[in-house]
Amino acid sequence: MSTVSKSIADGVAAGKYAEDRVVKIVQYTNAWGSQAYGLIFKGQNLDTYRASDFVINPTTYWEAS
Repeated sequence: MSTVSKSIADGVAAGKYAEDRVVKIVQYTNAWGSQAYGLIFKGQNLDTYRASDFVINPTTYWEAS
């Protein structure tokens, strides 16, 4: 699991880091109340950032077409 800043998430969504093979970005609130962005790479379970005590209200921020 990789959690990144919004600016990096926006760069990934814009194709800036295409070589990293990110297929989905999940936006969520972490256990400390901050907004977080989780990257899911090719080959990983797309449900990696499912709701838990540490991943609150996860939503898809971006997904590869």
